[in-house]
Amino acid sequence: MENLLTIWRGSGLLKLCMEDLFKMFDIAEKMFSAAWDMVTGSGKVEDLYKIDRQLNELQIAIRRRVLEHLAINPAQDINATFVLSILVIDLERIGDYAKNLDEIANHCTGKECGLQFKALEPLAVRVDEMFAATKKALVESKSDLARKIMQDQASLAKQADTFMDELIENRKISSKEGIVAALMSRYLKRVSAHLKNVASSVVNPYHRIGYRPKEMED
Repeated sequence: MENLLTIWRGSGLLKLCMEDLFKMFDIAEKMFSAAWDMVTGSGKVEDLYKIDRQLNELQIAIRRRVLEHLAINPAQDINATFVLSILVIDLERIGDYAKNLDEIANHCTGKECGLQFKALEPLAVRVDEMFAATKKALVESKSDLARKIMQDQASLAKQADTFMDELIENRKISSKEGIVAALMSRYLKRVSAHLKNVASSVVNPYHRIGYRPKEMED
């Protein structure tokens, strides 16, 4: 990860890639926050598809610059180019899940699914907090914070799974409400997983990005 920070503070094509990567991060965070506000009915309606196009354009720009960099300097910063290529995928996927949250919310109003939305609120808050923590870990190369994010995500994933188990056994809710709540739980879990993947780049070598550091394995 230190290599990425050196590039970010330097110049050239990869510096531009890093700047665009952080733009992608901010857009992904904005999309998630807007999507959840629309789920709960507490925010204005946003055109997430329009915002998502910005994510896609930045991803394409980063990929293009990575190729240009390798064409000019084939033996320079190879690891950094691989890492960048992975991180843009995770950030782009967060945008997709934000759209999914908005789409599924349209099928269940707050009145119909209010109790389930309320039950999922703590998960959404934790995911929202993960954005700020992950960006801090990435920008400042804080390995301890990155490890904490990965541990917190594992806990969040278990909580989402428990929610799903309880939902399956709940005989008092409608099938519509159950489907919506289940999908939202899954989307929150997946967003957190992609943030975990980004955080893992701070502590892991390229080939282990997305996995727990070896010292955290059972």
